[in-house]
Amino acid sequence: MTKDLLLIGLVSLLTVNNIAAAAPRSGSLNDASLAKKKPADPPCSVTPDLSLLEETGLQPDQQTLVSAAWLARAVQLEDQLRAQAWKKLPESPKLIRDLYAGPFGLHATVLEFEHSILIMYRGTQDPLDYVLNAMIFTSAGWIHGLPGWVHNGFLTNFGLTWRQLRNTLHQINADRKKNLVFASHSLGGVMSQYAAWRLENDGFRISRIFAFQSPNAGDRKFKERFDDRFSGRAINILYGDDITPFIPPSRSAVRDFSAATTRPLAGVLSLVARKANYEALTGRFSVKSDGEMTESTAAAEQMFWQNYKSKTGGRGFPLGLSAASGFVSDHNIDRVVCALANSPAQD
Repeated sequence: MTKDLLLIGLVSLLTVNNIAAAAPRSGSLNDASLAKKKPADPPCSVTPDLSLLEETGLQPDQQTLVSAAWLARAVQLEDQLRAQAWKKLPESPKLIRDLYAGPFGLHATVLEFEHSILIMYRGTQDPLDYVLNAMIFTSAGWIHGLPGWVHNGFLTNFGLTWRQLRNTLHQINADRKKNLVFASHSLGGVMSQYAAWRLENDGFRISRIFAFQSPNAGDRKFKERFDDRFSGRAINILYGDDITPFIPPSRSAVRDFSAATTRPLAGVLSLVARKANYEALTGRFSVKSDGEMTESTAAAEQMFWQNYKSKTGGRGFPLGLSAASGFVSDHNIDRVVCALANSPAQD
């Protein structure tokens, strides 16, 4: 068993390192380590508001989604620019609390308002994150207060600041009267899902969970339990050819994933994915550059992997990844913000 886990970890790390090597040259804001290279504002005109704090159902309108994406982007900026971003909000937060994962930098930011609290986890930031992202085998969620089996690396990362978050919320929302809202990008979306489950178990009121370009967080049981509780309150927005939401693949897409993967990695990775039994949560939508939004179904994920080699000149995953490919460059919160800003008004 130990030998198998070491092999899985080595192969998974090779996969993630391939993506990581391409990402910095892509110019995408797929992780907070690139934030210093980014301006304070996205490359499109956006005026954020706090409508995401006011509504209790999901079915968000255009402005709500744009603002949630803008906030998920803002938490990934360097300290000074992040502080400037909060000043652009129509209401000044009563409290701003940054949560740090020791020497690994900012992990999340909490903004307290009159009637709500906004929690934003940042995306992948440093080498530790990449290593943990590669640990795609699953751990028993019940040991950590979560349903089903969940991504081992994501769970480890989540634990770095869980106590900080819980203690902060106990201090500023002891009576549990304020609604909690999450808005996070990529890895941050998974952190939000884990936090929302545990906090609601602790009596806090979770209003909405906005995730952008976030990967699968757990197995089928995790999906079923999470959907039962948060369906209508959680959404995950995908964009273009971004590969991140499909790694690790859902169980229904494992066969297509295996066919798209370079040998001999295909056998090992597909075995891990099949045993882990990952499933995508309900509420996953894909947005195009013109703002058109469609539901991202299991069939859409299968089609993604079926088309992978045709977009890489026949090279299998992960060798087909490059900085120029949409698989890497589309993992970009800037593009999501601007695509949503161009989206037609919702009925």
